[in-house]
Amino acid sequence: MIKLIASDMDGTLLNSRGELDNEIYDIINRLKELGIIFTAASGRQLESLKKRFLPVDNDIIYLAENGTYVVYKGEEIYSNVMNRNIVEELVDKIENIGDCACFLCGKKRAYCENDELIEFMRQPIFGYDIVKINDISEIDDDILKVSLFDSVDPRERSYKILELEYRGRMYLATSGYNCLDIMNIDASKGTAIKEICRKFGIDKKDTVSFGDNYNDLEMFAETGMSYAMFNADEYVRNKADKVIGSNDENAVIETLKGIIEEIY
Repeated sequence: MIKLIASDMDGTLLNSRGELDNEIYDIINRLKELGIIFTAASGRQLESLKKRFLPVDNDIIYLAENGTYVVYKGEEIYSNVMNRNIVEELVDKIENIGDCACFLCGKKRAYCENDELIEFMRQPIFGYDIVKINDISEIDDDILKVSLFDSVDPRERSYKILELEYRGRMYLATSGYNCLDIMNIDASKGTAIKEICRKFGIDKKDTVSFGDNYNDLEMFAETGMSYAMFNADEYVRNKADKVIGSNDENAVIETLKGIIEEIY
């Protein structure tokens, strides 16, 4: 029996305009009635996710920052904090790439030196709580993740550069909007799913996941049934158990309706 359903946001539950269909709130309530916990599993900041799920805020698990921060009913379930020296080293490396900008993702908020990137992340489509800093030493927060935006596809440039340097030391995951997330080597959505299942006593076979990008692959591997979006890259689609429609067809919501109907 299904006990946990986890869905990625950008490119999966959100449409290509970054919109969330309000029908998801009714579906989450129906899942709750069936004893199924819904998890918003995203590279996004906790605050960004909470803004999207205000009507069901206390009924879902937030798997934020690519699995480095998990919160349920306002309580931290799991976190994976980076060493500050590694963070400083990464920022220097990113600055040397050129045509890239980065921000640091903490438990409290995000931090950035680049004014343009700050304004970009504050747009309603993201809704980040992000503040300007002049130096990392100003940050009084646990850093969970370093995120960079590349002016080109990060898989073609920044990923290749940083992966050579940090292979076996750090985990690098590409996601939407030309973003590359850098975390501790043992951090991923898959690791977070395992922690959630351990916390709630859920067996892997009773879990379902939805995703569209490379940062969803570990989550696919740690769930009993995985669904990839039609709009995902072919490699990602091939790693899932099933492929459904696109995010612009509300394919996650339609699939969830089918799961609910089968249970009823």
